Amino acid sequence: MYTGLLHTHRTVAYLFLVATTALILLAIYRRISGAHAADSKQALLAKIALISGHTQLLLGLGLYFVGPWFDQLTSNTAEVMKTAELRWFAVEHIGANLVGIVLLTIGNSKFKKATDAEGKDKALLIYFGLGLLLIASRIPWDRLF
Repeated sequence: MYTGLLHTHRTVAYLFLVATTALILLAIYRRISGAHAADSKQALLAKIALISGHTQLLLGLGLYFVGPWFDQLTSNTAEVMKTAELRWFAVEHIGANLVGIVLLTIGNSKFKKATDAEGKDKALLIYFGLGLLLIASRIPWDRLF
């Protein structure tokens, strides 16, 4: 079960990274070009980024609780906190990604509520940008490829 969850988690990560990066680049392009009309591509990419981000969160939580090191975390927390790799997965990775997903969720809400193109782009750039930055800072890049 753990291996299947891990592979799915990695696969969905690619979709999330591509969709969120494309969404941010599209918002930057729209700001530079001065496009005024709402773009259906943005809504689609925002939905894909949000769904894949939440799916990542659920898969990650599954990995967190069925991972081979979870028993060690619950039985010997002090040792886990002393070991950099275990601490990274037990606290830093999950904490930063959880905050990143919250930022994406807030950004999607503000994107949908914005009435003009500038407000939509601003919501995407701020919240999705910060969320992606935070999540990207805690991705184990050596394990992703």
